[in-house]
Amino acid sequence: MIFDYVYSIVSRFVFSPLSYIISFIIIAILAVIVTAFIPVFIGWVDRKYSARIQSRYGPVYVGPFGLLQNFADLTKMLGKRFIATNIDVLAFNFTPIVVATSSFAMLLLLPLGAPGLEFISIPYSLLFVYTLLAISPLLLLVAGWGENYKYALIGGFRGAAQIISYELALIIVLSSVALLSGSYSIPAIVAGQSSIWYGLYLPVTLLIFIISGLAIIEREPFDVPEASQELQAGWKVEYSGIRYGFFLIGDYVRVTVIAMLVTYLFLGGWLGPVLPGVLWFIIKAAIVLMIILTPRWIFGRPRIDQLIKFGWNWLLPLAILNLILVELFVVL
Repeated sequence: MIFDYVYSIVSRFVFSPLSYIISFIIIAILAVIVTAFIPVFIGWVDRKYSARIQSRYGPVYVGPFGLLQNFADLTKMLGKRFIATNIDVLAFNFTPIVVATSSFAMLLLLPLGAPGLEFISIPYSLLFVYTLLAISPLLLLVAGWGENYKYALIGGFRGAAQIISYELALIIVLSSVALLSGSYSIPAIVAGQSSIWYGLYLPVTLLIFIISGLAIIEREPFDVPEASQELQAGWKVEYSGIRYGFFLIGDYVRVTVIAMLVTYLFLGGWLGPVLPGVLWFIIKAAIVLMIILTPRWIFGRPRIDQLIKFGWNWLLPLAILNLILVELFVVL
């Protein structure tokens, strides 16, 4: 745990209990810096990569290579005027904060490229991350309801139906990986891949996880709840300014979390020859991130009925069959 490293250094110069307080303050500052930098950087990568696919330049003017463009955009959002009317004030203002906070909590629970490099170390951290992902349907419904607008409410219902249709497949996939490793702890799962990656054992499971993950975080082409051609941006339609910024930051954090989970569960995490483990993790996660960002520009958006039927009729039975096969493999 990062706190232990920081405390071991601080305690050499400061006596307890002051050393605990100083260590906690340092950890809090580091957590804010990391959780603020990652979504902004991933947002820049998304914009540059999207521009490359579309033969554009993308952000180039603000900062070197346009790196500070998202900071400029967030600063601009702070000055946006609030114009929504007839809203449920509590639900409308509460939801963006919860979305961003739950997304940051997932990031703090995951090791940052090596065992012990997590801000919050708890047993069964993988289940806690899944729990934070699983509350998304409720948040979407509350957001749609709080806006008091028909298209926002329809988008909220769509989002809840979509996420419920795919989160069952996701938890079954997590159970399959836990069966192989014998643990829901991420370091134990990574250690279990020292000889061969689980992604090579279970390629279908890997595909199910990526598809389900994209659907749960509403990443294109699974952005049916926000379909601008049908719902005027869906459950986000009335949000602007910093409230919309919270949703945007939360989206990029969840994209990062899915890429990290794929790396930990199926690609051996930080394990690899010669290079340091952190570097191996960054390389693997970057490749997965590019794969996650690509479907946005090469696949069309399905209809909501097609999306839900695919989740219940195909992905869920396939995930259950895969779990049974994994259990037989472990037992036999």
